[in-house]
Amino acid sequence: MSHVRYLIILLTGLLLSSCVVTQQDLQMQRDLLEMKRRLGDAERTVKELKDDTSGGVRAHVETLARNQADFQAELDGVRVDLQSMQGRTGDQERINDNLRQDQAMLRDELSLQIADHEQRLAKLESGVKMGSSTTAVSPSVPVSPAGNASTAAGTAVASAPAEQSALALYEQALKKIREEQDFTAGRELMETFLKRYPGDELAVNAAYWVGETYYAQKAYEKAILRFEDVIQKYGEHPKVASAMLKQALAFEASGDKATGRLLLQSVIERFPLSDEANKAKQILQGK
Repeated sequence: MSHVRYLIILLTGLLLSSCVVTQQDLQMQRDLLEMKRRLGDAERTVKELKDDTSGGVRAHVETLARNQADFQAELDGVRVDLQSMQGRTGDQERINDNLRQDQAMLRDELSLQIADHEQRLAKLESGVKMGSSTTAVSPSVPVSPAGNASTAAGTAVASAPAEQSALALYEQALKKIREEQDFTAGRELMETFLKRYPGDELAVNAAYWVGETYYAQKAYEKAILRFEDVIQKYGEHPKVASAMLKQALAFEASGDKATGRLLLQSVIERFPLSDEANKAKQILQGK
């Protein structure tokens, strides 16, 4: 009996011992599984954080790349516009240089031609004083059909009494020119007006009409000189545009069409809003 009891006690102890070991193992396994689960959760969290961070950085980098591309495109556009503006500026500068050169050439040419006309006029006047006007006048200079200019001049001056007002004298001279077509008498009256009333507001008109009378008589060289007096003396006065236009026509009528065209272009550039500029454009377009 004692042996049987001992065996029972021994078996019971073994069973109890095996039960205790199994529960510990189960607890350890449960703890291990829990740790694995937490570790997995931690790894997933870390991975998600990495994915989110890399995605955000990538998106930021892509945004920066797009902004840089847009900025580069705008910069290229600005560069193209700048190059275009520089090209237009260069073209305009070349045009201005050409205009300045043309104007300088025109001034030089006009100076030479005016000097030549003055010499011819001096010869003409000296020939008239010597009583040999026929031999003194160059064949290329048109001569007024008026045969006795000195007589007409004397008559015109005599018909202008000293007490006559500036306006009355001007109107009398203008009537001679425009209505009676007596260009010599009208010119002499205008010359008398300029001597008596040089500071009058109608003086520029009188000086212009002196040139017109020579132009009407086809004395183009004298007309050119008198129109040049108006241009030089009265600057930007509106009547200067008329003098420049008529001077251009006088050059063309005398055979110098190149100078005439340059003067027409000068009228357009100097007085662009005037009626004379429109007439000059029409004349140039009709060539």
